[in-house]
Amino acid sequence: MRIKQTIRLVLLFCFTSLNLYAQSVEPVDSFQLDEFVITGVKKTTTDAVLLPVVNIPHEALDLHMGHSLMDALSHTEGVQSMDIGIGFSKPVIRGLGFQRIVVIDNEVKQEGQQWGADHGLEIDAFNVEDVKVVKGPASVIYGSDAMGGVIELLPPPIPMNDTLLGEFLIQHQSVCSGFSGSVMMAVKRNKFYSQIRYTERHWGDYRVPADSFTYLSVRFPITDSRLKNTAGKERCANILFSFKNERYEGRIGITDSYQKSGFFSDAHGIPSSSNLGADGNNWNIDLPYSSVNHLKIFSSNKWTFKSLQTSLVLACQDNHREEWSYFHTHSVGQFPPSVDPDKELMLDLKTFSANLKLKQYTSNIFSQSFGISASCQDNEIGGYGFLIPEYRRNEYGIYYLSNFKIGASWELNASARYDLGYINTKSHGSDVSGVARHFNDYSFAVGTTFSPDKEYEFRVSVGRAYRLPSANELTSNGVHHGAFRHELGDESLDGEKGLQFDLSYSLHKKRIEISVSPFLSYYSHFISLHPTGQWSMLPDAGQIYKYVDSPASFYGGELHVKVNMVRNFYYDFSGEYIYSMDLESHTSTPFSPPASMRNTLSWECKQWQVYVESHSVAPQKHVCHNEDETPGYNLFNVGGKVDFPIKEGNLSLLVNAGNIFNTSYLNHLNFYRKIELPEAGFDFQTTIRLTF
Repeated sequence: MRIKQTIRLVLLFCFTSLNLYAQSVEPVDSFQLDEFVITGVKKTTTDAVLLPVVNIPHEALDLHMGHSLMDALSHTEGVQSMDIGIGFSKPVIRGLGFQRIVVIDNEVKQEGQQWGADHGLEIDAFNVEDVKVVKGPASVIYGSDAMGGVIELLPPPIPMNDTLLGEFLIQHQSVCSGFSGSVMMAVKRNKFYSQIRYTERHWGDYRVPADSFTYLSVRFPITDSRLKNTAGKERCANILFSFKNERYEGRIGITDSYQKSGFFSDAHGIPSSSNLGADGNNWNIDLPYSSVNHLKIFSSNKWTFKSLQTSLVLACQDNHREEWSYFHTHSVGQFPPSVDPDKELMLDLKTFSANLKLKQYTSNIFSQSFGISASCQDNEIGGYGFLIPEYRRNEYGIYYLSNFKIGASWELNASARYDLGYINTKSHGSDVSGVARHFNDYSFAVGTTFSPDKEYEFRVSVGRAYRLPSANELTSNGVHHGAFRHELGDESLDGEKGLQFDLSYSLHKKRIEISVSPFLSYYSHFISLHPTGQWSMLPDAGQIYKYVDSPASFYGGELHVKVNMVRNFYYDFSGEYIYSMDLESHTSTPFSPPASMRNTLSWECKQWQVYVESHSVAPQKHVCHNEDETPGYNLFNVGGKVDFPIKEGNLSLLVNAGNIFNTSYLNHLNFYRKIELPEAGFDFQTTIRLTF
């Protein structure tokens, strides 16, 4: 297992770093660390995009971390979390998810099996500093898969002064008896910086406020209000080396993330009461389960000259996923394999990518950027089941962007991109034929920013986005047990094409902050996974969901208001609304999130912060054909944070109580919603963080 090799590297790194640092300081009897201040300039990896952008500091992430990084990000208006249980979460921005959202970690696009609802991000949430969220099509800068938006995890800033840094964190979650621990150490010496972090998480079967669930109108029991076989574990290791001088900054990093998590005992096949009885162990991970290991190695290089900045990012990734379940045939005459007879699926995706960008500051009023990118993927499969074929996918893009300032208030932005893509899939038996397709198209965006002073800002943009279809959309044909459906692709699909208009206004005064961001989108070609209402002929397969291409429209927006009512008391409101329409079926597009709002009262004073939050979600009655409506709900959460400054460091205590009234509710975007499984119940989460 690669994670064990990474642990050895972690230990070697720790001993080496301590030794190097010890050699550079005074003897132990006179050793003393002077007071230091960590500073740094947090720069994003791309030019400004004239779309609604939200910057989320790590303090806000810590306060709402929950069970995953997406739990914290979903507190941002316009961002939702698509879940399966509590072990997997995927981002959704303005109703668009899967391969329409780009997640960038350490300046590298995270490449896994994004098409799977039960495939998480495979990112260490405790290793994230700040987050930048771009809401809307950012295909021109970030590539065709950014049609729905971007979540950019910003790299940690490098201290200016020589120092030794460290962090120790532990966390407990009551709803699943979960326990997490994370250790970080970093050394800055002259022009060199090194950082290491290791995180381990364990959780048991989680509790729900229900004693039964429904599958095809039949009620099945839930023993002791715990979902059997939903326990899991996660291990992550992150190593970073950096060098910086006056003109060059380089980073080399290795991240290795491993996760093993059980599927609810009746998530595979037709539920039966015999499988739902308690086994006396809330921590074991039995069949069916999934395991995934994501290894990423990257190199980031930046050269800065008087009027020119050049950056080159190279990366290779290996996402290895396996799903295990007792052998069950989906075709006549199939027998268990002689080796690993219970390995249902194996997906191994290797990705090699390169991104080159040049930015030139011609004058104080004009700058321009030029970029090229390339990505090569190879996906292998295994196991007795079948969902997607083996394939190779190559994608190349080139873009140009210019910024022009008019006086001190106006800024104009124009950009264009051209993408080329090729996908070659292998045939699989008599059901799936091989596909060899070439794709190419363009994207563009134009916009302006008007800032008459520091308190006001207007942004307007219009653009065209294009996305290449993925292998699963073209050729999938099998049972996706984690999502309770038979998925069927269409090899004749073309790429997605759409136009979007965005408008945003923000106000920042001493006692009030307001931002409003309406949008309107029209897609002449939009690929969505439609429930057909037809039942699959394969055993235990459920309903057939087919990828279809049809015109679609989206409109809606977000509103955020924060008011300093009196002294240190604040009122915070955030709301979001999305209305989608499939223009052929005249129904909603599938998996469209309902309207929601959050009302928060908080008290913030020096080292203290306390909040009370009401989260209201409207009923979702505007649904796709053969998609279930979901009732609305109201949740109440409380939490807080206190910092205890200590010599040469800080000790933080964070407490969160979610769903304090143990409300039973259904999440429209959770794939357990299909069998009417409610979300997790009351959860008391405690986090202790020590930094020095």
